[in-house]
Amino acid sequence: MTATRRETRLWLALLSALLLIYLAWPALDLPVSAWFYRPDSGFWIDDQPWVQAVHHTVPRVGRLLLVGSLAGWLLGRHARQPGLRRLTRPAAALFLGLVFSLGLLVNGVLKEHWGRARPVQVTQFGGSASFTPPWQPAAQCRRNCSFVSGHAGTGFVLITLGALAAPRRRRLWLVTGWSAGLLLGALRIVQGGHFLSDVLFGGILLWGTSLAIRACWTRWRLRRWHKLRQIAARKAMT
Repeated sequence: MTATRRETRLWLALLSALLLIYLAWPALDLPVSAWFYRPDSGFWIDDQPWVQAVHHTVPRVGRLLLVGSLAGWLLGRHARQPGLRRLTRPAAALFLGLVFSLGLLVNGVLKEHWGRARPVQVTQFGGSASFTPPWQPAAQCRRNCSFVSGHAGTGFVLITLGALAAPRRRRLWLVTGWSAGLLLGALRIVQGGHFLSDVLFGGILLWGTSLAIRACWTRWRLRRWHKLRQIAARKAMT
């Protein structure tokens, strides 16, 4: 519980810092994206074959993770070997993160309804849409918009693999998830597909999902423990 409280405080501190930074400098994303933009060729790295290969592969990896997490949970639930049974918790947490956070919240709600234009769509980089800060809902994009990054979220969702684990393993998956998310997010930034804030707030969102999964699981475990104690007490009295 102490480790969870520390992690929650760290999450709140990072969220607060990001909000303050983007409230103070709402256009911070523009100079970051401008580093990778050339007036004569646009976001030139997007034309590289390996960049396109990664871009098209990441969503497929996300779908494989979804199928694999469900299969891992079913295998762990019905296996007799202790090693296989250990798959149950991380697989269940990853499945929940993929469905509710990456699938529903990121791709189903924010990207479809926040309306933020991508870097390649704004006037500063040759497009026709207006730039809007990350905290402001807009109408500059109809669907599959910029806020937040789904590709980076596929990396960040790995954080949930440690949601139900001991502190050391949680830290391992926290570092792994942030590293994968930032790497994929950086590639999307240099492509002109996302702003820096789309990546960072996506990481905060996926990390928050991991904390929420752990909080719900902990509450369920405590309620189950109290219920078992009550049953045992009633049996002892009879």
